[in-house]
Amino acid sequence: MHLGDDGYNCFFIFFTMCHNFILIISLLIHCTIANDYGEYPRFNTTVISNILNRLTDKATYDKRLRPKYGAEPVDVGITIHVSSISAISEVDMDFTLDFYLRQSWQDPRLAFGNSDFIFQRDKIESLTVGVDYLEKLWKPDTFFPNEKKSFFHLATTHNSFLRIDPDGTVSTSQRLTVTATCPMKLQLFPMDSQKCKLEIESYGYTTADIDYFWGKHRKDQGQVVGFNNISLPQFRPVGYRVNVTRATTSSGVYVRLYFEVLLGRNLGFYLMNIIIPSMLIVTISWVSFWLNREASPARVGLGVTTVLTMTTLITTTNNSMPKVSYIKGLDVFLNFCFVMVFASLVEYAVVSYMNKKLAQRRERRRKQAEQQAPVEVPMFHSQISPKPNLPYQAQLLNLSCPSPLKTYTGVSF
Repeated sequence: MHLGDDGYNCFFIFFTMCHNFILIISLLIHCTIANDYGEYPRFNTTVISNILNRLTDKATYDKRLRPKYGAEPVDVGITIHVSSISAISEVDMDFTLDFYLRQSWQDPRLAFGNSDFIFQRDKIESLTVGVDYLEKLWKPDTFFPNEKKSFFHLATTHNSFLRIDPDGTVSTSQRLTVTATCPMKLQLFPMDSQKCKLEIESYGYTTADIDYFWGKHRKDQGQVVGFNNISLPQFRPVGYRVNVTRATTSSGVYVRLYFEVLLGRNLGFYLMNIIIPSMLIVTISWVSFWLNREASPARVGLGVTTVLTMTTLITTTNNSMPKVSYIKGLDVFLNFCFVMVFASLVEYAVVSYMNKKLAQRRERRRKQAEQQAPVEVPMFHSQISPKPNLPYQAQLLNLSCPSPLKTYTGVSF
């Protein structure tokens, strides 16, 4: 079919009108969006939801299998943000640590490209989604071998998050409170320092499947954060150390991470409540040395009271300590104070016994002297006053030997 000049002009005019009409409609749509949002939306949430659904599609993703299954092990980075050390118990030999456990690993099956996200202005650096999405993904079975008890924090919601990077790197963070064993050496107590460690390991994956390391990347230096902000009533944080070892069990060889905390004990509490009171009790027991040895009630009461006080102090102190078989530094001090207090009571008993023996010896000598001296009763009754300046034996001789010059009335010799 051949069009003339008039027909060609009509077709061109019709095409121009249609183009202008489409342009006007586009401008109207643009104005509507501008009125609602002020600009184009940064992200298309519908497309993001579709991508999240596609990443965990059961046809292409199986959370039962680890990434790179059958190939090299998965590198899992561990970072700890310490919030507080809430309790350290010498009796139970454990410590309680409140911290954020952050894990990161790469799963190539979860990689996505920015070309998948259309009708948006910015590129997506990462996807931060709810923790429920983590149940659809494979995750390492991390646990704490020396744990006694632990729990997740749930107020006001589950304290955890999940982040997925475009290259498939998965990052998780969970807030935990873990009570772990801490074997303590108390020979120098209370002037001791303790080392408490938290162990991190995979429960089922051996070194052929999971390789743990400290940090988000292997060259990271900040593996532990927040340690300098720790404050404890009885201890002062001296430092920490991280280490990586291999633990061999009957089921295989596992990578084990160590987070070791060095704690120095504060002496102030024991100085004010145990050491100084014990020294004062010993000093009080020495007061009996200045009391008269004849003051038996005062010296006995003071000695018994100080002994009972030291016994109570030792018992109370030992009740707050583990029943160990070796001798602690505080035991040496308290038992020395007890010996000093007990010795002051024994000292009075010895002095009282020696005083009694001396009194008995003097009495026995006096009686012997009386028995050895010859005593003659005068034949006639006469009142003779003793001479105070003469010895006792001389007075007896004076009484037994009357003067021959003395005459008696009515008596002739």
